Amino acid sequence: MEQSLQFLQVADWLPEPILLVEADGVVLAANRAASRVLELPDDVHRRVQLADLHDGLPASLAEYLQRASRAREPRLGTLHFRTRDGGVTPFRVHAGVYRAASATEKARLLLRLQPSQVVTGAFRALNERIEQLTREIQRRRQAEADRKRLEAQFLQAQKLESLGVLAGGIAHDFNNILTGIIGYCDLARLELASDSDAVHFVDEAVNGARQAAELTQQLLAYSGKGKFVVAPTRLSDLVTSTLRLLEVSISKQCVLRLDLMADQPACMADSSQMRQVIMNLIINASDAIGDRSGVIAVTTGAVWCDAEYLASGYGAGELPEGLYLTLEVSDTGVGMSAETQARIFDPFFSTKFTGRGLGLAAVMGIVRGHGGAIRVYSELGRGTTFKLLFPALPTDVGVVAPTAIAPQGNHQRVIVADDEERVRALTRHLLERLGYTVTMAADGREAVALFSELRHESPLVLLDLTMPHLDGAGALRAIRALDANARVVLMSGYSEHAAMQQQLGHGVRGFLQKPFRLEELARTLANAFADAPVENG
Repeated sequence: MEQSLQFLQVADWLPEPILLVEADGVVLAANRAASRVLELPDDVHRRVQLADLHDGLPASLAEYLQRASRAREPRLGTLHFRTRDGGVTPFRVHAGVYRAASATEKARLLLRLQPSQVVTGAFRALNERIEQLTREIQRRRQAEADRKRLEAQFLQAQKLESLGVLAGGIAHDFNNILTGIIGYCDLARLELASDSDAVHFVDEAVNGARQAAELTQQLLAYSGKGKFVVAPTRLSDLVTSTLRLLEVSISKQCVLRLDLMADQPACMADSSQMRQVIMNLIINASDAIGDRSGVIAVTTGAVWCDAEYLASGYGAGELPEGLYLTLEVSDTGVGMSAETQARIFDPFFSTKFTGRGLGLAAVMGIVRGHGGAIRVYSELGRGTTFKLLFPALPTDVGVVAPTAIAPQGNHQRVIVADDEERVRALTRHLLERLGYTVTMAADGREAVALFSELRHESPLVLLDLTMPHLDGAGALRAIRALDANARVVLMSGYSEHAAMQQQLGHGVRGFLQKPFRLEELARTLANAFADAPVENG
C-alpha cells in the first residue's frame, strides 16, 4: 500500500497511461491517464486483475509479466485491452521493475502504455525520475519530522526556562524567611539550659524549617541555580558512599547491581546534589518495578561525546564535545510510553497516585546547573535507563578535602549588607554572639560608603547579592576598586550562581546559602579572616 501511494504521488499527473501491477497480474494502482484511456473503475486498487482488462489468453499475459519481472531491461510487448463498449485497443507496452526506496519492500512492475507502435526508449528515464521523486518525498518527510523534533525541544527549553525563573524567585524569598526562623531558633537554643524541656521544642522547629529549606533546594535545582559548593568529585565514589541509603530505599524484590569505573576522572560537582540525583533515580526505578522481582543497575564510566550526541539529549543547551562522565540508572520495570516521556521533567508530574515533589524536574535542574545533559531510553514493558553526562576535569586534577578552621571571632569588624531588615537584625545577633563587631548597611551603596569609612580596620563585608540601588555584584566591584585585598563573603537566597562563580578567587572569601545555621556562619567567617583559599568551582 505504501508503494502504491508513493506511485500515485509521483505518476498521477504524468500524461502517459501507467499501471503499477504485481507479477501475478494484480493491478495495484493506475494514474489518471490510464484510468481514463482504459476506462478503469474507481476502485481499481481493490485487487482488479489485469487479465480482466486484457483481450487474449491469460496464459500469454502471465508469461509476459513473468518475463518482464525477471528482465534487467524494460521488456517490450503488445497488449490488447477491452473497452466498455466492447471494442479492443492495442497498446505497445514497456514493462520494467519498479523498486521502492525501502529495500524490504517487494518490487512491482511498471507498465507504460503507448497507443502506437513507436518505441521511444524513454522508459528507463521515466522510471529513474519516479524513483528520484520518491526519494525526494521521503527526504522532505524526514526533514519535516526533524523540524517537529527540534520545535518540541525548543518548546521544552522555553518551558523549563520560564518555570525556572518562577521557581528561583520563590526559593529566594522563601529562603530569606527561613533564615530568620532558623537563626532565631539557634539563638533561643543557646539561651536555654541543656536540660530544659523547651530544647526539644526548639529542635523540632529547626527540623521543620530545615525540611522547608530542602524543598527550596529542589526549587533552586529546578531553576538551574542549584550549584552550591562545588569541588572535584568522582561519581563512582559518591555511589559507593551512598550505597547503604540506596539499599534501604528500594523494594525488597529488587536486586541492586553496581558496575562502577574504578579510575573514573573527576568532575566539578556538589556532592549533596549528586546524592539527591542518585537517590531520586533509584527511588523512581524501584517504583517502576513495583512489587515484582526486578533489577536496578547503576553504572558509571567515561565517554567521548560529539556535539550531535549531546544535542539529542535534555540539558543545558549547546554543550561542547569532549570527555564526559556517565552515570546510568537502569531498571527492568514497566517502562514509559512516548507521551509519558514527553512530560517526565515537568514539575510535580507523576504516574503514581501522589507525587513526591519536583522529582525528575529537580534532577533536570541539577544536571543543567552542572553543565550536563540527560538521555532517556525507555520502552513499555522493557524498562527505563537514565544516562547522565557531566563534563570531565583533566585527569591530573585531584579531589581536595576542605580544611576545617575553628569558628571563633575576636572583635573583628564585619559590615553586613542586606536589604531585608530581619535578615540584618538576625545576622547581627549571630555575629555578636560569635565575638565580632558588626556594622549594618541596607543596600550596596551604603555598604561601599561604610567600607570606605572603615577600611583602616580591614573589615570583612558580608554582602547579599540581591539588593536595590546597587546589587551585590556592583558593590563588590566598588569595594575591590577601593581595596583589591578586601575580604568579602557573598550570601544569597539564590544559590552559588554564575555571577558569584566569576568572582571567586578575586577578593571573595566564601559564600553563604540562605538559610544558614550558626555553625555555617561561624565557619565561613573564620575561614575568610584566616585567608583560607576558596576553590573556584
